Amino acid sequence: MHSSLVVISWWSNCLGLTCLRSLARFTQDRPIFVVQVGKAERQKELFRQFLPQNVQELDYAADAPAEHSQVIAHIIRNQLPSAHGLWFVDHDLFPRQNWEPWLKEYDSRFQVLPTCLCLPPAGTHPAVTQPTFWLSPHRFPPDISLDPIPFQAGRQSRRPDLYPFTGALAMPQKDTLVRVRDFLQKQGRVSHYSLDHFPSYSHIGGLFLFAGPPISHPDFQEWQQTTIAQFVLFFESCPAEWVAIEDPTLLHRIRTFQELTHA
Repeated sequence: MHSSLVVISWWSNCLGLTCLRSLARFTQDRPIFVVQVGKAERQKELFRQFLPQNVQELDYAADAPAEHSQVIAHIIRNQLPSAHGLWFVDHDLFPRQNWEPWLKEYDSRFQVLPTCLCLPPAGTHPAVTQPTFWLSPHRFPPDISLDPIPFQAGRQSRRPDLYPFTGALAMPQKDTLVRVRDFLQKQGRVSHYSLDHFPSYSHIGGLFLFAGPPISHPDFQEWQQTTIAQFVLFFESCPAEWVAIEDPTLLHRIRTFQELTHA
């Protein structure tokens, strides 16, 4: 077992490049794949110019649904269906130390166990995909859906720069992979990794905030302020040549949110 890493780079070029550069730095001789969604074709082309040498891009149709579950399903069923193990890494997760000992430890476990899905500790996050999860396309049941319940594809996921999200924030009844987890748990094929020995990392989170208007609900104000401030600092620390290829709509919205909320 020698699991590969997969990053789904949604909308932001700078987030994806920072994640991939960190993964390339803190892993050795391990395949790394990236899929670009939520971007104009011009943004995708600019992104490719800065990819680390050992990163391979997987194609994804511009008019295909860009929701997380749909992209994962396409990768495991159409792009890498024979892979024995894939770590799906959030595009806004940035490792700070060597991942190889940790990855090798879990490769050894998956080699001898019937695990099909490995998730963060139960209850750590509302979404079971954060900050990373492992899945075996080779062992995965062919017919079960990865989609959340309820599920509805929207054009705002394919192009958040052109089609802002207008709905209220809400958690689905079952989020991405939860239906799969519930099914596989009955077969004893789900495990959880420990965060106690997880390699050091930072995880910015919250890019979807800028896919819609500022949030007015008082319960979300602190989170919104923190998220805006984190993204302002993030882009200030990015290489100038990366900021130059960032989606201008995203940068404009961050500035607008900052001005409106005084973050």
